[in-house]
Amino acid sequence: RGETGDWIGTFEGHKGAVWSARLDTPAYRAATGSADFTARLWDALTGEELHQFNCSHIVKSVHFSPDSSQLMCAGKFKKLKLFDVEKLAPVAEIEGHTAGVKTALFIGDGTKAVSGGEDKAVRVWDLKSGTQISEIPVQKEVTSLALAYDGSVVTLTAGTQVHFWDTAKHEMIKTLDCPIVNPTLGGNVKVQDITSASLSPDRKKFIAGGPADQAWPDPWVHVFDYETGTEVECNKGHHGHVWDVVFAPDGETYASGADDGTIRIWQTNTGKASSAE
Repeated sequence: RGETGDWIGTFEGHKGAVWSARLDTPAYRAATGSADFTARLWDALTGEELHQFNCSHIVKSVHFSPDSSQLMCAGKFKKLKLFDVEKLAPVAEIEGHTAGVKTALFIGDGTKAVSGGEDKAVRVWDLKSGTQISEIPVQKEVTSLALAYDGSVVTLTAGTQVHFWDTAKHEMIKTLDCPIVNPTLGGNVKVQDITSASLSPDRKKFIAGGPADQAWPDPWVHVFDYETGTEVECNKGHHGHVWDVVFAPDGETYASGADDGTIRIWQTNTGKASSAE
């Protein structure tokens, strides 16, 4: 529950790790993607499973279209798969990636999409024609894509770089090199890959988390200045490496999820955290 963090329900049915979860725009339905080769559609209010979409391989990403009529799935099958969530039927398969796709998002009015994966490229798609509009090479495999709440910017991570891409102009706004230093290791060992980043609604800060790519995980949530890329805060609370971070719509708080089984909510101006297990 948003006000208290109380656990109010569980979606039961997957037979493998769940890699992605999303709510549709009115928050009546949820979608999840799993290592059991399925994406599943749920009643978000009751927890009832509404449908299974078979995807032939591990599903790493699910995302609803802006009007909530379609679900886009991406994963180890190297494609974007579109499904009609009213008719519960396939709509299209978009090919072009040469390796697994880590994440994919609808952009604009839902007729275009952006995706990134293990082939070290971000690809922009016209979903009506099924063709690729552009390709953006990046440092390493793409680990995350995050759409701003107003839909204007995609924040993406690859290697030690955080990129900010304009969804209307289809242009890169800026790229910042932000090698995270893990304080647990004495402050002199840099994390090689950023797992996730999120831009604040006022575009003054962004947050990031790094994975366990060393003997010791990086359990810190890192805060950076958007203009310079300088780290301005480093918040401790987790006891496992941080996989995902996201700002709240009002920018007053942000959340992080980690290997310690907790989601922690942080106050943007103080760095203090509360947790939900």
